[in-house]
Amino acid sequence: MHIFAYLDPGSVSAALAAVLAGVAGIGAAIRTFGSNLKSKLMFWKKDEPAPEAAATATSAAPTDAPAEDKPAEQ
Repeated sequence: MHIFAYLDPGSVSAALAAVLAGVAGIGAAIRTFGSNLKSKLMFWKKDEPAPEAAATATSAAPTDAPAEDKPAEQ
């Protein structure tokens, strides 16, 4: 008795779509939870804010906001 296997193009494309969805899901999970996981794994390192984060934290006011009215110096 001979057993013949047949994979039609629809089943191959469904399997490929499942593999690509899994890869995209893993990438999204790493992007979302990666920094939290990295900080837990690297517990011996100090948490120092990045220079870019410190610069943006000091300029909290938006650039298009109106200037505050200050009394004129006499």
